Amino acid sequence: MNHRLFIACLAAAALTPLSASANPEPTAYDSRSIAMGITGTSYLERPAALALNPANMEGIDKLGFTFNFSNLFVNQRAPVQGPNTRSDSGVGYGPMPSGFIGGRIAPRVVFVAGLYIETGYGSSFDDVTCVDGDQVVDGVPDTDPATCTNGAPQDLDVTFFVGEFAAGTSFRVTDQFWLGVALRLPFSKQIADLYQNTLAALGGFGYGRVKNNLGGVGFPSPRFGLTYKPHRTVSIGVMYRMYSKIKMTGTTNADLGGSALELDATADWYIPHAIQFGVSWAPTTKLLFALESRLQFHGADKTGNKNQTVSTTDPNGVVPDFSIVVPFGWKTAWSVKLGAEYRINPLLAVRGGAAISESATTEIWAQNFTPPSGLGGYLSSGLGFYWNDRNNPTIEDKYMLDLTGSFAFGGDNISDDLAANSSPATVPGTNDTVDVCSRDQVVRTGCAGDYRVLTYWFSLGFSVQY
Repeated sequence: MNHRLFIACLAAAALTPLSASANPEPTAYDSRSIAMGITGTSYLERPAALALNPANMEGIDKLGFTFNFSNLFVNQRAPVQGPNTRSDSGVGYGPMPSGFIGGRIAPRVVFVAGLYIETGYGSSFDDVTCVDGDQVVDGVPDTDPATCTNGAPQDLDVTFFVGEFAAGTSFRVTDQFWLGVALRLPFSKQIADLYQNTLAALGGFGYGRVKNNLGGVGFPSPRFGLTYKPHRTVSIGVMYRMYSKIKMTGTTNADLGGSALELDATADWYIPHAIQFGVSWAPTTKLLFALESRLQFHGADKTGNKNQTVSTTDPNGVVPDFSIVVPFGWKTAWSVKLGAEYRINPLLAVRGGAAISESATTEIWAQNFTPPSGLGGYLSSGLGFYWNDRNNPTIEDKYMLDLTGSFAFGGDNISDDLAANSSPATVPGTNDTVDVCSRDQVVRTGCAGDYRVLTYWFSLGFSVQY
């Protein structure tokens, strides 16, 4: 029975770090928004408003579509090889396409549909000879640091994304007050190839290689928006996104003692409630300023990311059903964003932006594949090119091409005293306790060292609107 449970632990433990990468939500829907500090709640009156503030879709006169393609290059640092060690991942690439199309279906009503990536992430640590400070050779630990460099090199790889299909409508109550609602259908995909201390789930100690492939579709949930224009130069926007749960299913492959096992696996992931408020000011026809703030309620008890329960089932009945609770311990995260745009001439606009945010990750539950705890920053700049239809010069800014480059960063240093002062800690969402950064954890959290993520963006967007 212990042997069977160990196999189940291999499968369950493989899923633990995957969804954690979903904490930052880059909202990479529109290159103009990205260039202006990822703002847009109050001013972006394009089809991409479906994903930012559906009330602003009312800015579409007759017909419009937007295609955007963002490229994310991520480099991560974490003490993968043990407390106070330093490992840098390779550069992970995350393509994030999005597309929107919509038009006016009534004098005061616009309808838009879109498909976009809400969050994308990829990272890996290659040629790791120690995991958690222990040499890993065929699952046998060697705690002597002097021999740790002799371990068999291991590659740790994680890829994760959440996308959404949405359709929505806006309604012009008055010329100054607009309302909008969108229905979102989320979906996700997770792929991992990892090496972990899976036997910790049984109170033991031993590493195993596991691979998994999961995906799923969540239940539909709404996004609401409103826009108020108290003055011709001022616009105020508010967006509220209701939570959604995605039930992921797939397979986990484990190689144990030369036997290849394939188990069915399930896990849930929550997209939390979120609210965003923005105000923009256009003192002239050439100049635009935007200020926004956002809250993501990852710390909600039932709809946030306190933990994740992972379950496995053997279709052949050899391995008993097994579940494991993975601690995230995330909290509500906030961000403040600034953006500006200057229209140099009818053909060209320059843009810039900045943002500061607090991560949802807490130090005590920080992991190698999660975003680091603490504060993070974002800097961006971009160009917008506009031109009209020669056959119909009365339509201004019919064609729009946007180019954006940006840089996001976050990091934290966890001290040696954290684990000792925090242990034993209650696993979030349960009554169980565990020693932090110890062999009792399948995935060690709160280990001392430097945690850092650097993300480089390049975005290209094309819009047609008239």
